[in-house]
Amino acid sequence: MAKRQKKDLWWYIKKEYGISGLKRKFTKQTGIPLTKAGVERKLGAIVLDWVLGRGKKTKDEEEEE
Repeated sequence: MAKRQKKDLWWYIKKEYGISGLKRKFTKQTGIPLTKAGVERKLGAIVLDWVLGRGKKTKDEEEEE
């Protein structure tokens, strides 16, 4: 039988105030991840698009072409 982990004070605070749900809601609305890996992935994609010139085109740029 697996040993259960003891829940700490921070776990109870997050559960009580719904912090995880608020973080998830913020991320879905803004598209900005709140985890370290998510931020690194997002910034890496932005830099790569900028370097390779695959950025989003504005309406003015689409009309010129």
